[in-house]
Amino acid sequence: MHKVELMTQTPTTCLVCARGNTPNDPHSIDEFWAIDLERDVNWGDSTYLCRYCVDEIAAMGGFVTEGQLAEMTDMADGLRRERHELQAEFDDYRRRARVMLAGKKAETALRQDAEDKPKPKSAKKKKAA
Repeated sequence: MHKVELMTQTPTTCLVCARGNTPNDPHSIDEFWAIDLERDVNWGDSTYLCRYCVDEIAAMGGFVTEGQLAEMTDMADGLRRERHELQAEFDDYRRRARVMLAGKKAETALRQDAEDKPKPKSAKKKKAA
């Protein structure tokens, strides 16, 4: 089985739809192709499947068309960009939180140091005694 540009062996028709070497749109002959199954039927007749029938068979098998694939690829690219932007925003928030936490720890350490130092006794208390 292989892909061919045009059906060359007789009969030059698709096994499923009996379409010949004519695409749906006459201007898209460059996009037309067929699959040669490399088998013969009816004592020597060739076996071809046209592009349109192959697309239909693939869709029945769960494969996506080229248009659907392009749409899904665009959607995935958009989601990747959105994820990147959200990740950058999250990283910015994370950096801010670290700075705030470091400031809070420094403030707590300063207060603790201030509380741990002995307070000087005032002169007034000595005179009163």
